[in-house]
Amino acid sequence: MIRPLLILRPLDGARHTERRAKQRGLLTVVDPLFAVETVPWSGPPALDFDALLLTSANAIVHGDAQLEEYKCLPVLAVGEATASAAEHAGFDLAKTGVSGGQQLLNQLKADHYHNILWLAGEQHSVLDPGERQLHIVPVYRSKAIALGEQAVACLQAETVILLHSARAARHLVSELERLKIRQDRHHAVAFSAKVAEAAGQGWRSLHVADRPDDDALLSLATRLCQSE
Repeated sequence: MIRPLLILRPLDGARHTERRAKQRGLLTVVDPLFAVETVPWSGPPALDFDALLLTSANAIVHGDAQLEEYKCLPVLAVGEATASAAEHAGFDLAKTGVSGGQQLLNQLKADHYHNILWLAGEQHSVLDPGERQLHIVPVYRSKAIALGEQAVACLQAETVILLHSARAARHLVSELERLKIRQDRHHAVAFSAKVAEAAGQGWRSLHVADRPDDDALLSLATRLCQSE
C-alpha cells in the first residue's frame, strides 16, 4: 500500500522537504498550514555583536534590505537549509548546527561569540544562551491559516502527515476537529518529542524522528508510506 505524504510546513520549507521526499519516490501533497510574512523591524547596530544567529531561512527571505547591515557578522545557522540561504544571500557562515538552536549554542566554544543577535520569528523557541548575551529581533511571522482543499482531499484516505513544529501539531488537531476529519485513520510523524506531545493521542500511529532534521523525518515517513 502506498500512502500519500502530507507536508504542512510554510511554503519555502515545504518545497525543500517535498524535493527530498520525491527523491525517495514518495507521493507528496503540499498544503501549508501557515503563511509567512515580513514584520516591520529595526535592529541594533551590528557593531554591538560578534555573531548572527539564524534558526530559519525565513529570516533571510523576509528580512528585507535591513539585512545588509549585518553581513559583517559571522552566521550561526541552525541547519543546512538555513546555512545555504545565508550563504546565497552573501553572509559568511561560521557554524552550522544539526539538531536545533539550543544544540548549536551549546556547541560553541567558551571563548567564541559573547554577544549574539538572533533574527527570529515572532513565535520562537526559548533558548538558553548560558554566559552569552542573546538579543532577539523578530523579522517575520507565521500566520496560521485553515487547512486547504488539497490537504482535506488527501485526508479522506489514510495519510502520513509530517509535523515540523508543536504549533503546527496543535493547529492541525484543531482543524481536524473543526472539519470533523477522523484523526485515528492517519499516521503522524513528529520532528521531535516536543512536537509529538503537542500532537497528542488519537492517531492511527504517532512516531518521533530519531533526530530533529528532515532526513530523519523522511526516513521514518518513507517506511510508513510504503509499508503494507
